[in-house]
Amino acid sequence: QIDRQITKLKRELETVIRTRALHRDARRRVPYPVIALVGYTNAGKSTLFNHLTGATVMAEDLLFATLDPTMRAIALPGVEKAILSDTVGFISDLPTQLVAAFRATLEEVTSADVICHVRDISNPSTAAQKAQVLDVLRDLGVIDGEGDTSIPILEIWNKWDLLNDDDAQELAEQVEADDDIVAMSALT
Repeated sequence: QIDRQITKLKRELETVIRTRALHRDARRRVPYPVIALVGYTNAGKSTLFNHLTGATVMAEDLLFATLDPTMRAIALPGVEKAILSDTVGFISDLPTQLVAAFRATLEEVTSADVICHVRDISNPSTAAQKAQVLDVLRDLGVIDGEGDTSIPILEIWNKWDLLNDDDAQELAEQVEADDDIVAMSALT
């Protein structure tokens, strides 16, 4: 009975993968760039997504609050329209039983034109979380062995409003020195 259930779930997963591939192919025919929000769980991806799109995607301090990528059209300066994609939050040491399911979800990232890596900059483990996200992007083939990326990555240092003044001042120097970092608060 367990074997039958596993076989059934694998078939369902294959159907999801095929369906998402069809959706990606359809989006490629439309000339809008795709921006994928990625990051460690609870970094604020869904809050940022809601703020930018006016959507009401569940944004909770909860593991796997976002399981399925959600996409919405947004207007950007200089671009008629872009598609913003909110993805599942990454975690460390993902159980092997879940890797295939999340790989199907994260394949949306590999077809993005730009990746916005949302980081909870106020979290004491932010550096370790960044490393975990980069490892997943490496596994997906977005980052090669040399550290080069096939898709541009912009770091969004979220939850800036939660930093104390000394930490904010120290990090502000890094933000000013690197054009690929944006400091903000998705909430405020």
